[in-house]
Amino acid sequence: MSKVHAIKSVAIFAVLAFLSPLANAESNLKQSIPDEYVVKKGDTLWDIAGVFLKSPWKWPSLWENNNQIKNPHLIYPNDVIYLLYRDGKPYLSTSKQGQAKLSRKIRVVGKYTPITAIPRIALQAFVEDHRIVDAARIAKMPYVLAGAGLRELIASGDEIYIRGVLDPQFSEYHIYRIGKTYGLKDGLSSENSEIIKVGTARLLDKQGDISRAIVTESQGLIKKGDIIVRSQALHLKPLYYLAAAPQDITGKIISAVNDTYKITRFDGVVLDIGVDAGVFPGHVFSVLRAPIQIKDPRTGEMVTISNQVIAELMIVNVFESLSYGIILNAKDIVSPGDSIIPVE
Repeated sequence: MSKVHAIKSVAIFAVLAFLSPLANAESNLKQSIPDEYVVKKGDTLWDIAGVFLKSPWKWPSLWENNNQIKNPHLIYPNDVIYLLYRDGKPYLSTSKQGQAKLSRKIRVVGKYTPITAIPRIALQAFVEDHRIVDAARIAKMPYVLAGAGLRELIASGDEIYIRGVLDPQFSEYHIYRIGKTYGLKDGLSSENSEIIKVGTARLLDKQGDISRAIVTESQGLIKKGDIIVRSQALHLKPLYYLAAAPQDITGKIISAVNDTYKITRFDGVVLDIGVDAGVFPGHVFSVLRAPIQIKDPRTGEMVTISNQVIAELMIVNVFESLSYGIILNAKDIVSPGDSIIPVE
């Protein structure tokens, strides 16, 4: 049975805490950095860390010694982040004197929202709308039999008939469409299917293995054969604590999530590693371009170019043998077939 790891709680993103000592800060800091930085609308913690650090993925170190603070200050646009020193060691603070503020700034409610680690919209689809299940399970899952009035295409507000065994303790269900299948052709030992959320439904009544429900939300038209899954609270974590993946774990990008022609920053990818490999949400990998062969114009020989780091990605959602990742930054176009290795 597929597992989804660590994406369970609902909360606003907690962000950079004040008085934040940097682990190995001297070696992580860029050579030329400002003494202060004004947060802009649209900034992420990744962006802010990139102002100060050579490796932006190490931004969790900005508050790792403050993990006992239950209610850290949230960072908003127009806030100022200061680079300060104590005993010769740099740290970041929201106070120029390096002291914790005793009260929040008064802000107009709704004018600004706290900045996030990574843009929420870039993560949402991989948490709520995309899942991966054992392909063999799909044939056993309940499915849309027809729309009321035997409609072929169904939208929000329409009633549907569902065939299959539903949990009598639940009335809310998600409707998914079968997407890509990943298996032997991708180097996996079993077949796995991606399912993509297309709507939600509320159960009205049940007779045997036939149930009647009403579509409460649809993302496009719902079709006969779409599968039914019990509603689950799969939400974004309040904060992703990034960490280098274990050094013995490597893998490969086998697909883009949205069939995009060019995979770049904040695009989603499917990876051929999952729970069985020991990866978790927040693990960071470097992306290596797949080896390419180029004909030497002078000698005519074929030369192989490999091991070029072209991007970094973070694991977002993990299943049995596959996972979703998001590209954090990219120096060049990422493609299926590119390898991933732990960052250094």
